[in-house]
Amino acid sequence: MIKVFKNKCVGCGICKSVCREGIEIVDGIARIKNSGADCLKNAASACPQKAIKEIEQDLLFAVGTDDNETIKSNDHVGMSKYFQVWAYSEGELTFKEKRENAKYKEENERIHGDPGKAKATSSVLTGIDVLVGKMFGPNIVRLKNKFVCVVVREPEIKKVTEIIKENINEIAEEYDKKERVGIILK
Repeated sequence: MIKVFKNKCVGCGICKSVCREGIEIVDGIARIKNSGADCLKNAASACPQKAIKEIEQDLLFAVGTDDNETIKSNDHVGMSKYFQVWAYSEGELTFKEKRENAKYKEENERIHGDPGKAKATSSVLTGIDVLVGKMFGPNIVRLKNKFVCVVVREPEIKKVTEIIKENINEIAEEYDKKERVGIILK
């Protein structure tokens, strides 16, 4: 699926001139209007900002939560009671399962930055590509080697999933990096 990085697009319109049937400019930002247009890959290649990208990989996201409606807000994501697992594929984000952070009570007593806490969080998140929370602790230096670490400051998980979909290009770009730094989405 081809998506536009809304935070990279400058609205120059080169993509639209290459692919009128697939791209339109709305409020100064390119937007895919026909995802089946044959010229979209040409538009991506022509973009001087590299703001159009084909997202080929499927990704699994874990969103830290204590109540299954809001993201963990009063502590680091690794201290979440649960992780909601969401699958991204072909432009859609689908809820898959809820995982209990079995190490939550045990790890609650350890100090922030303890390598054991990062290991405990990682063990619950087997198979996960992206970890989403409101804040990360000092263990982000360990976690970013295993996951794309994404900070979203929106409390409602429903809105968090929309922010993820809107910014999937940035997440996929970070996923492809050898040295990840984590990203903050608004």
